[in-house]
Amino acid sequence: MIFLSYSSEHAFEADLLQFAFETLLQDIDAKVWTYQRDQARDEKAIARSLKERVKQSKVVVFLVTPTTLNKGATQWMELAYADAFDIPTFVLMHQIKYDELKSRNAPPLLLSGQCNDSDQWRRLAEDIRPLLHPNLKQVT
Repeated sequence: MIFLSYSSEHAFEADLLQFAFETLLQDIDAKVWTYQRDQARDEKAIARSLKERVKQSKVVVFLVTPTTLNKGATQWMELAYADAFDIPTFVLMHQIKYDELKSRNAPPLLLSGQCNDSDQWRRLAEDIRPLLHPNLKQVT
C-alpha cells in the first residue's frame, strides 16, 4: 500500500495522484491510501489510525505545498511516522520549490534527494514499483 500524505486543501490533487498511481501500477494491484477516500468516518482515534496506516504502508508519498508549511501539523506527523518506521518516502513538491522549503524552516526530514517537482509524478510511480513488488524490475 502507498500512503499519500496531503493537506486537505489539496484533496483534488491527491485524488488525481491516487487515480494516476493506481492506474499506472494496476498490474501489481497497487492501492493508494488517502484520508478522504479510505479513512473510516466513525474512527474516533484518527491520529492513531493515521499512525497505523503509515506503519502498514510500503511507501509514503508526501505531497508538500505552501499549505503544508503554514498549517500542516498532521502531515508533519505522518512524515515523522514514516521516518520512525523506516518507510521509504517520496516527496512531491506542488506549488513550491526546494529552496523555499529550506528557507521556511521545513523539518530536516525533507532531504533534497527525496524531493521531486510535482511534474515528476509519473517517474515517481515507476520508482515506487519495485518497492511494492520487489520481484519486478523497474520499467524504463
